[in-house]
Amino acid sequence: MIRNLIRCKRVTKEDYEKVMAIFPPSEIYNGGDYLPDYFHMLIDMPNNEMYAAVIGDKFVGFTLMTTVDDRRSIVTRAGRVSKEYAGKGIAGMMLKWMDKDSPLYRPEVLWHKTIGNTTHSPLPQLINKGIYNKILEQDLRFYDTRKGTLQNKYNVIINSNENPSFKAESINEKVLGEIIASTDHKPYLFPENEIVSDDVPYGAIKSNAPLIVSKRTTVVVSDLNCPQRTLLSISNFWQAPIGMVLNFNVYGCVSENSKEHISLHFSKFLGRPMSEYILLRAISSHGTSWTFLERTLEQFDFKRTEFYGKGLVSVRRKLIS
Repeated sequence: MIRNLIRCKRVTKEDYEKVMAIFPPSEIYNGGDYLPDYFHMLIDMPNNEMYAAVIGDKFVGFTLMTTVDDRRSIVTRAGRVSKEYAGKGIAGMMLKWMDKDSPLYRPEVLWHKTIGNTTHSPLPQLINKGIYNKILEQDLRFYDTRKGTLQNKYNVIINSNENPSFKAESINEKVLGEIIASTDHKPYLFPENEIVSDDVPYGAIKSNAPLIVSKRTTVVVSDLNCPQRTLLSISNFWQAPIGMVLNFNVYGCVSENSKEHISLHFSKFLGRPMSEYILLRAISSHGTSWTFLERTLEQFDFKRTEFYGKGLVSVRRKLIS
Protein backbone atom coordinates (compact mmCIF):
# COMPACT_ATOMS: atom_id res chain seq x y z
CA MET A 1 0.00 0.00 0.00
CA ILE A 2 1.13 3.53 -0.79
CA ARG A 3 0.50 4.54 2.83
CA ASN A 4 3.41 2.37 3.92
CA LEU A 5 5.78 4.06 1.46
CA ILE A 6 5.09 7.65 2.56
CA ARG A 7 6.99 9.45 5.26
CA CYS A 8 6.39 12.90 6.71
CA LYS A 9 9.27 15.36 6.27
CA ARG A 10 9.64 18.89 7.65
CA VAL A 11 10.30 21.22 4.70
CA THR A 12 13.27 23.60 4.80
CA LYS A 13 14.30 26.51 2.58
CA GLU A 14 16.57 24.17 0.67
CA ASP A 15 13.50 22.17 -0.43
CA TYR A 16 11.98 25.02 -2.44
CA GLU A 17 12.54 23.47 -5.87
CA LYS A 18 11.25 20.07 -4.73
CA VAL A 19 8.05 21.66 -3.44
CA MET A 20 7.51 23.62 -6.65
CA ALA A 21 8.03 20.43 -8.68
CA ILE A 22 5.13 18.61 -6.96
CA PHE A 23 2.49 20.28 -9.14
CA PRO A 24 2.90 23.09 -11.72
CA PRO A 25 2.04 26.40 -9.95
CA SER A 26 0.67 27.73 -13.25
CA GLU A 27 -2.10 25.13 -12.96
CA ILE A 28 -3.07 25.95 -9.35
CA TYR A 29 -5.92 28.45 -8.82
CA ASN A 30 -5.89 29.15 -12.58
CA GLY A 31 -2.36 30.55 -12.26
CA GLY A 32 -3.03 32.54 -9.09
CA ASP A 33 -0.87 30.36 -6.82
CA TYR A 34 0.83 32.35 -4.05
CA LEU A 35 3.27 29.71 -2.80
CA PRO A 36 6.14 30.36 -5.28
CA ASP A 37 6.34 34.00 -4.14
CA TYR A 38 5.32 33.53 -0.49
CA PHE A 39 7.40 30.43 0.30
CA HIS A 40 10.42 32.10 1.91
CA MET A 41 8.36 34.70 3.77
CA LEU A 42 6.02 32.05 5.18
CA ILE A 43 8.73 29.63 6.24
CA ASP A 44 10.39 32.38 8.28
CA MET A 45 7.20 33.13 10.26
CA PRO A 46 7.25 31.42 13.68
CA ASN A 47 3.66 30.17 13.50
CA ASN A 48 4.14 28.42 10.13
CA GLU A 49 5.46 24.93 9.46
CA MET A 50 5.72 23.18 6.11
CA TYR A 51 5.59 19.43 5.58
CA ALA A 52 5.97 17.13 2.60
CA ALA A 53 4.75 13.64 1.86
CA VAL A 54 7.84 11.86 0.56
CA ILE A 55 8.32 8.57 -1.28
CA GLY A 56 11.99 7.71 -1.45
CA ASP A 57 13.57 11.10 -2.22
CA LYS A 58 10.61 12.45 -4.17
CA PHE A 59 8.13 15.01 -2.77
CA VAL A 60 4.62 13.84 -3.76
CA GLY A 61 2.54 16.03 -1.45
CA PHE A 62 2.79 19.29 0.48
CA THR A 63 0.91 21.12 3.20
CA LEU A 64 1.46 24.40 5.02
CA MET A 65 0.31 24.46 8.65
CA THR A 66 -0.35 27.80 10.36
CA THR A 67 -0.94 27.93 14.11
CA VAL A 68 -3.48 30.54 15.27
CA ASP A 69 -6.03 31.23 18.04
CA ASP A 70 -3.57 31.02 20.96
CA ARG A 71 -2.25 27.73 19.53
CA ARG A 72 -5.69 26.10 19.73
CA SER A 73 -6.15 25.89 15.94
CA ILE A 74 -4.05 24.80 12.97
CA VAL A 75 -4.94 26.12 9.53
CA THR A 76 -3.89 24.04 6.53
CA ARG A 77 -3.38 25.75 3.17
CA ALA A 78 -1.40 25.69 -0.09
CA GLY A 79 -1.85 21.91 -0.22
CA ARG A 80 -0.90 20.01 -3.35
CA VAL A 81 -0.35 16.43 -4.51
CA SER A 82 1.58 15.36 -7.60
CA LYS A 83 -0.42 14.27 -10.63
CA GLU A 84 1.29 10.88 -10.54
CA TYR A 85 -0.22 10.14 -7.13
CA ALA A 86 -3.56 11.93 -7.48
CA GLY A 87 -6.57 10.05 -6.14
CA LYS A 88 -4.51 7.82 -3.85
CA GLY A 89 -5.55 9.44 -0.56
CA ILE A 90 -2.37 11.43 0.07
CA ALA A 91 -4.19 14.70 0.85
CA GLY A 92 -6.34 12.98 3.46
CA MET A 93 -3.30 11.20 4.86
CA MET A 94 -1.52 14.52 5.43
CA LEU A 95 -4.56 15.86 7.31
CA LYS A 96 -4.48 12.85 9.64
CA TRP A 97 -0.89 13.69 10.59
CA MET A 98 -2.44 16.08 13.15
CA ASP A 99 -4.51 13.40 14.91
CA LYS A 100 -3.46 11.59 18.10
CA ASP A 101 -0.59 9.08 17.72
CA SER A 102 0.39 10.74 14.42
CA PRO A 103 3.65 12.60 13.67
CA LEU A 104 2.26 16.15 14.02
CA TYR A 105 -0.12 15.62 16.95
CA ARG A 106 -0.10 18.36 19.60
CA PRO A 107 -2.44 17.97 22.58
CA GLU A 108 -3.01 21.73 22.92
CA VAL A 109 -4.38 22.00 19.38
CA LEU A 110 -8.14 21.40 19.35
CA TRP A 111 -9.23 22.47 15.88
CA HIS A 112 -8.26 22.02 12.27
CA LYS A 113 -9.38 25.03 10.19
CA THR A 114 -9.18 25.72 6.50
CA ILE A 115 -10.74 27.88 3.79
CA GLY A 116 -11.85 26.95 0.31
CA ASN A 117 -13.59 28.15 -2.79
CA THR A 118 -17.32 27.38 -2.77
CA THR A 119 -17.15 26.48 -6.47
CA HIS A 120 -13.91 24.55 -6.78
CA SER A 121 -13.27 22.90 -3.39
CA PRO A 122 -15.05 19.94 -1.75
CA LEU A 123 -15.77 21.91 1.43
CA PRO A 124 -19.51 22.54 0.75
CA GLN A 125 -20.02 18.78 0.37
CA LEU A 126 -17.96 18.03 3.50
CA ILE A 127 -20.08 20.54 5.45
CA ASN A 128 -23.24 18.78 4.28
CA LYS A 129 -21.80 15.44 5.41
CA GLY A 130 -21.06 16.86 8.87
CA ILE A 131 -17.30 16.40 8.57
CA TYR A 132 -16.65 20.16 8.89
CA ASN A 133 -18.60 22.98 10.51
CA LYS A 134 -18.98 26.23 8.58
CA ILE A 135 -17.67 29.22 10.55
CA LEU A 136 -17.69 31.99 7.92
CA GLU A 137 -18.96 32.54 4.39
CA GLN A 138 -17.68 35.37 2.16
CA ASP A 139 -18.44 36.71 -1.29
CA LEU A 140 -15.62 36.84 -3.85
CA ARG A 141 -15.21 38.91 -7.00
CA PHE A 142 -12.32 39.48 -9.39
CA TYR A 143 -11.24 42.61 -11.25
CA ASP A 144 -8.23 43.24 -13.46
CA THR A 145 -6.22 46.06 -15.02
CA ARG A 146 -2.70 46.93 -16.16
CA LYS A 147 -0.03 48.45 -13.96
CA GLY A 148 0.47 51.54 -16.12
CA THR A 149 -3.26 52.21 -16.25
CA LEU A 150 -3.63 51.87 -12.49
CA GLN A 151 -0.65 54.15 -11.82
CA ASN A 152 -2.07 56.85 -14.10
CA LYS A 153 -5.57 56.65 -12.62
CA TYR A 154 -4.16 56.66 -9.08
CA ASN A 155 -2.10 59.80 -9.78
CA VAL A 156 -5.13 61.63 -11.22
CA ILE A 157 -7.39 60.73 -8.27
CA ILE A 158 -4.82 61.52 -5.59
CA ASN A 159 -4.01 64.89 -7.15
CA SER A 160 -7.68 65.88 -7.48
CA ASN A 161 -9.85 67.41 -4.78
CA GLU A 162 -12.68 64.97 -5.38
CA ASN A 163 -11.68 62.50 -2.71
CA PRO A 164 -13.38 63.54 0.58
CA SER A 165 -11.69 62.73 3.85
CA PHE A 166 -13.33 60.15 6.05
CA LYS A 167 -10.17 60.05 8.14
CA ALA A 168 -9.16 56.61 6.91
CA GLU A 169 -5.71 55.63 8.13
CA SER A 170 -3.27 52.76 7.94
CA ILE A 171 -2.86 51.03 11.29
CA ASN A 172 -0.35 48.69 12.89
CA GLU A 173 -0.87 45.38 14.67
CA LYS A 174 -1.31 47.07 18.07
CA VAL A 175 -4.28 49.16 16.91
CA LEU A 176 -5.70 46.20 15.00
CA GLY A 177 -5.59 44.15 18.19
CA GLU A 178 -7.46 46.86 20.07
CA ILE A 179 -10.16 46.97 17.39
CA ILE A 180 -10.55 43.19 17.37
CA ALA A 181 -10.88 43.20 21.17
CA SER A 182 -13.42 46.06 21.19
CA THR A 183 -16.86 44.91 22.29
CA ASP A 184 -18.28 48.00 20.58
CA HIS A 185 -16.84 47.16 17.14
CA LYS A 186 -16.87 43.35 17.05
CA PRO A 187 -20.65 42.95 16.46
CA TYR A 188 -20.40 45.14 13.33
CA LEU A 189 -17.02 44.05 11.97
CA PHE A 190 -16.81 40.38 12.97
CA PRO A 191 -20.30 39.11 13.86
CA GLU A 192 -19.21 35.48 13.27
CA ASN A 193 -16.19 36.06 15.55
CA GLU A 194 -13.81 35.27 12.66
CA ILE A 195 -11.50 37.41 10.54
CA VAL A 196 -9.87 36.15 7.33
CA SER A 197 -6.63 37.60 6.02
CA ASP A 198 -4.50 36.11 3.27
CA ASP A 199 -6.79 33.06 3.19
CA VAL A 200 -6.21 32.26 6.87
CA PRO A 201 -9.32 32.15 9.10
CA TYR A 202 -8.42 33.64 12.48
CA GLY A 203 -10.60 33.84 15.54
CA ALA A 204 -11.44 37.47 16.30
CA ILE A 205 -9.15 37.65 19.34
CA LYS A 206 -6.47 40.22 20.13
CA SER A 207 -3.58 37.77 20.19
CA ASN A 208 -4.06 37.01 16.48
CA ALA A 209 -3.34 40.61 15.41
CA PRO A 210 0.49 40.19 15.19
CA LEU A 211 -0.04 37.08 13.05
CA ILE A 212 -2.42 38.85 10.67
CA VAL A 213 0.02 41.68 9.89
CA SER A 214 2.88 40.32 7.78
CA LYS A 215 5.44 42.03 5.52
CA ARG A 216 2.87 42.02 2.71
CA THR A 217 -0.08 43.31 4.76
CA THR A 218 -1.72 46.73 4.83
CA VAL A 219 -4.61 47.39 7.25
CA VAL A 220 -6.79 50.50 6.91
CA VAL A 221 -9.63 51.67 9.15
CA SER A 222 -12.09 54.58 9.08
CA ASP A 223 -14.92 55.98 11.23
CA LEU A 224 -13.72 54.28 14.40
CA ASN A 225 -15.73 56.69 16.55
CA CYS A 226 -18.97 55.26 15.11
CA PRO A 227 -18.94 51.43 15.23
CA GLN A 228 -21.96 51.14 12.93
CA ARG A 229 -20.04 53.02 10.21
CA THR A 230 -16.57 51.60 10.82
CA LEU A 231 -14.87 50.02 7.82
CA LEU A 232 -11.78 47.81 8.18
CA SER A 233 -9.89 46.67 5.09
CA ILE A 234 -6.91 44.33 4.77
CA SER A 235 -4.78 43.77 1.68
CA ASN A 236 -1.95 41.40 0.76
CA PHE A 237 -0.21 40.81 -2.55
CA TRP A 238 1.89 38.24 -4.34
CA GLN A 239 3.45 37.67 -7.73
CA ALA A 240 1.64 34.68 -9.21
CA PRO A 241 2.28 32.88 -12.51
CA ILE A 242 -0.62 34.83 -14.08
CA GLY A 243 0.55 38.23 -12.78
CA MET A 244 0.43 40.35 -9.64
CA VAL A 245 -2.48 39.45 -7.34
CA LEU A 246 -3.85 41.93 -4.81
CA ASN A 247 -6.02 40.34 -2.10
CA PHE A 248 -8.52 42.85 -0.67
CA ASN A 249 -10.77 41.98 2.32
CA VAL A 250 -13.39 44.36 3.73
CA TYR A 251 -15.25 44.21 7.04
CA GLY A 252 -17.99 46.51 8.30
CA CYS A 253 -19.89 49.33 6.65
CA VAL A 254 -18.93 49.70 2.98
CA SER A 255 -19.99 53.15 1.73
CA GLU A 256 -18.32 56.21 0.18
CA ASN A 257 -15.37 55.54 2.50
CA SER A 258 -14.26 52.65 0.27
CA LYS A 259 -12.56 55.10 -2.12
CA GLU A 260 -10.20 56.43 0.53
CA HIS A 261 -9.48 52.90 1.74
CA ILE A 262 -8.60 51.64 -1.71
CA SER A 263 -6.42 54.70 -2.36
CA LEU A 264 -4.39 53.99 0.79
CA HIS A 265 -3.94 50.33 -0.17
CA PHE A 266 -2.83 51.29 -3.67
CA SER A 267 -0.33 53.79 -2.25
CA LYS A 268 1.45 50.90 -0.51
CA PHE A 269 0.95 48.44 -3.34
CA LEU A 270 2.15 50.51 -6.30
CA GLY A 271 5.60 51.07 -4.83
CA ARG A 272 6.43 47.37 -5.24
CA PRO A 273 8.05 45.71 -8.26
CA MET A 274 5.37 43.83 -10.20
CA SER A 275 4.29 42.48 -13.54
CA GLU A 276 2.15 44.52 -15.93
CA TYR A 277 -1.02 42.46 -15.37
CA ILE A 278 -2.83 43.01 -12.05
CA LEU A 279 -5.65 40.85 -10.69
CA LEU A 280 -7.61 42.18 -7.73
CA ARG A 281 -9.30 39.56 -5.56
CA ALA A 282 -12.05 41.36 -3.60
CA ILE A 283 -13.63 39.62 -0.59
CA SER A 284 -16.52 40.81 1.55
CA SER A 285 -18.95 39.42 4.11
CA HIS A 286 -21.66 37.32 2.52
CA GLY A 287 -24.51 39.51 1.33
CA THR A 288 -22.59 42.81 1.40
CA SER A 289 -23.65 45.29 -1.30
CA TRP A 290 -20.91 45.75 -3.90
CA THR A 291 -22.26 49.08 -5.18
CA PHE A 292 -19.69 51.38 -3.58
CA LEU A 293 -16.71 49.05 -4.08
CA GLU A 294 -17.48 48.53 -7.77
CA ARG A 295 -18.01 52.23 -8.32
CA THR A 296 -14.62 52.97 -6.75
CA LEU A 297 -12.80 50.23 -8.67
CA GLU A 298 -14.27 51.51 -11.94
CA GLN A 299 -12.71 54.91 -11.22
CA PHE A 300 -9.32 53.16 -11.06
CA ASP A 301 -10.19 51.43 -14.37
CA PHE A 302 -10.55 47.93 -12.92
CA LYS A 303 -12.83 45.70 -14.99
CA ARG A 304 -14.90 42.86 -13.57
CA THR A 305 -13.66 39.46 -14.73
CA GLU A 306 -14.47 35.81 -14.11
CA PHE A 307 -11.48 33.98 -12.68
CA TYR A 308 -11.80 31.36 -9.94
CA GLY A 309 -15.17 31.06 -8.22
CA LYS A 310 -17.60 33.46 -6.56
CA GLY A 311 -17.36 32.68 -2.86
CA LEU A 312 -15.22 31.43 0.01
CA VAL A 313 -16.13 29.30 3.00
CA SER A 314 -14.11 28.88 6.20
CA VAL A 315 -14.58 25.67 8.17
CA ARG A 316 -13.27 23.79 11.16
CA ARG A 317 -13.34 20.26 12.59
CA LYS A 318 -12.46 18.91 16.00
CA LEU A 319 -9.20 16.98 15.93
CA ILE A 320 -9.21 13.37 17.04
CA SER A 321 -7.59 13.14 20.47
